[in-house]
Amino acid sequence: METAIVTVEADRQTVRLPKSVHLPATVFVRQDGDAVVLEPARPKTWPGSLFDSIYVTDPAFERPEQSQLPPVKYL
Repeated sequence: METAIVTVEADRQTVRLPKSVHLPATVFVRQDGDAVVLEPARPKTWPGSLFDSIYVTDPAFERPEQSQLPPVKYL
């Protein structure tokens, strides 16, 4: 495991990551117990061509008409 250096300036902390760690320009930050987790911030929308690239080859797969809803199961 590599280590990083934390510096404090006024009310902010900066972490210098080792060269082996590359992050995108924007990350989400959360604390999980004593750990600080940085996760890439992903776009909130689907890429425009995503659904064009999905192709289902299973003949058992049927897509219902858009106006139909699945049956409601009552408990």
